[in-house]
Amino acid sequence: MTGRVETLMALAASKQIAVERVSLETFDQRLGAVVEHQGLALLTSEAPLQIVEDLDVFLAPKDQPRTLLVLDGVTDPGNLGACLRSALTFGVDAVVVPKHGSAPLNAIVMKRSAGAAAEIPVVEVVNLSRSLRQMKSAGYWVVGTALGAEIGLNEFDLRTDIVLVMGSEGEGLRFNTRKQCDCLVEIPMYRDAFNLNVSVATGICLYELHRQRST
Repeated sequence: MTGRVETLMALAASKQIAVERVSLETFDQRLGAVVEHQGLALLTSEAPLQIVEDLDVFLAPKDQPRTLLVLDGVTDPGNLGACLRSALTFGVDAVVVPKHGSAPLNAIVMKRSAGAAAEIPVVEVVNLSRSLRQMKSAGYWVVGTALGAEIGLNEFDLRTDIVLVMGSEGEGLRFNTRKQCDCLVEIPMYRDAFNLNVSVATGICLYELHRQRST
């Protein structure tokens, strides 16, 4: 076994979690052929995702600048998981997703988030436009990202209460979502013809937000 596997085995033993060793063939059969794995799996009663039903929890004033990440129709579970990982890394208070038209919050999301989905709150909302209006009424500045926006991400002051809105992988921001944005910004790119994956773009935007607030 590798050192990493040995560490995980020791952790399981310390938590009194039963460990079963099986052949690779049996392992593949149990997980299914489409599941990518690294030879380890954990069976739990349910995925410990931090799903929150009430957006109001994150609308109360705070001493420090508040940050909400809105993902407008990100349908790929891998991208959603990567966005959650970046959100936790850069101190986002919560991630907001539409209840319909978004990737399911499943085991793939948990894996791609490297466990971040168990720690960062995810708020599912029925009407995203209405929720954005709630955020604005609570003092947030709603900043959408879009190709061709006149303001560069690095030119915009992000040192206040911010809702960062990222569009879907193919279509970007929906029309009604775009209408609720106070401002649209673009990530400066050397060759914008190739565009950026939504999870990569999310990481860049959150880093810029963190950088501005740190300085």
